[in-house]
Amino acid sequence: MMSERRNLWLGIAVVVAGQIGVLGWMVWDRVHLLSSGREIVLEVVPVDPRSLFRGDYVILNYDISRVETPRGKKRLHRGSLIFSTLQKTKDGKWKLTAAGPERPESVGPDQVVLKGRVRFASRVARRGSNVATVNYGIESFFIPEGTGRELEKLVGQKKLAALIAVDESGNAALKGLIVDGERVYEEPLF
Repeated sequence: MMSERRNLWLGIAVVVAGQIGVLGWMVWDRVHLLSSGREIVLEVVPVDPRSLFRGDYVILNYDISRVETPRGKKRLHRGSLIFSTLQKTKDGKWKLTAAGPERPESVGPDQVVLKGRVRFASRVARRGSNVATVNYGIESFFIPEGTGRELEKLVGQKKLAALIAVDESGNAALKGLIVDGERVYEEPLF
């Protein structure tokens, strides 16, 4: 009887330790990405929805969210991984230069690769290319209540951009929002 009770408590302790370990890893992974990832800035197009639990947030859309892969490349399917190569331009903006289901073997110093998932995919028959809508995990940002409409106006004026942290594997996290070159919202590490 005593050994059964001890085994039960030991089992509970192992389960609790496992859950704490998983949660700790999730927090560490996010903090590590935000604190040590390479920063890039992308122009955005937000919408102003509201979350019942967390308040106002903006849904962010990027030029890089719609990609086209050339003829002869592997066909894209919903849910599949896609790697988008971005190039930093002379004016400091990041533009999509290539996308495909395989990670590029090498990238230049003014390039970064983002890993995403295909949300929708189709084939353009006349060109033989694939067109996909991609999620990179940087599509929503929680903001102070009532400020979403202001952000929509700034987007119309092309004054809003997103600060993104990207790690060496291509994982991305939204670090903050920039208005007229100045950080106005910052994602907390915790």
